[in-house]
Amino acid sequence: MIKSVIITSLSFGTLLSGNAEEQIASRIMPPSETCEIPHMAFQAGESLTYKVYYNWGTVWLSGGEVYFKLTEETLNDKKVLHAAGEAVSYKSFDWLFKVRDKVDTWMDIETLQSYKFSRDVYEGGYTFYRSYDWDRENNIIYSYQDNKKGKKTSKIITNVDPCGVDLMSTFYWMRTLDISSYKKGDKIPVKMAIDDKEYDMYVRFEGKEVCETKLGKFNCIKLKPLLQTGEIFKEGEGMTLWLTDDQNRIPVRIESELRVGRITCDLKSYGGNKYPFTSKVN
Repeated sequence: MIKSVIITSLSFGTLLSGNAEEQIASRIMPPSETCEIPHMAFQAGESLTYKVYYNWGTVWLSGGEVYFKLTEETLNDKKVLHAAGEAVSYKSFDWLFKVRDKVDTWMDIETLQSYKFSRDVYEGGYTFYRSYDWDRENNIIYSYQDNKKGKKTSKIITNVDPCGVDLMSTFYWMRTLDISSYKKGDKIPVKMAIDDKEYDMYVRFEGKEVCETKLGKFNCIKLKPLLQTGEIFKEGEGMTLWLTDDQNRIPVRIESELRVGRITCDLKSYGGNKYPFTSKVN
């Protein structure tokens, strides 16, 4: 189960179940005609650390930590935001199931359009690598896989959405939403590329509430992505994010319902935020 805890914390972009869509009646907002970002809530230099817990009834286990960091770099003579994420199991759990997962994306500074994406997996001795290269002029993704045992495969994904996101950029895209434009229950659509396919993704606005964490209480915006049904996830809106109700839109808690129990990722530390952290109640 520790595998599920760590992997899910970096894989909350694994979204959308067609069956779940039929069960939820709400207003679906029309997609944006451009890739413009309503509100850029972050900047190069931001770093976020989350502690990951698994909960089953009265049992709470601390499995590891997840790190996110933003830097400004140059890719193909273009300035980009490099978002790097890493999931690491604690050494006390490494004997049971060692995890060292890395996810990176290089995004346009103005629109968050991905230019390159990679995921480097080490999970209990299993290794896997996947990367995407975007051809934005022709809306094509070149996908490459390598299981690090000498076997490589590649695939071309055509007709991708110009404003689509990837597994990592989803995390940042959700933070740019102009919540004032939506009513409680509204679903905001976007396309996401994952596992050599592009999926319709919806994020449901669930209103505002106070979220209490070990860092304190925060006024928050509550969002629910639609999750894809599988061996780990429950069907429907099994994931919830609480984002600070200030200009930073930092997720202070991320929860995912599993088939057995749930995981909670709580913000442990932060730095380099673009705006004053005004959402903290105490």
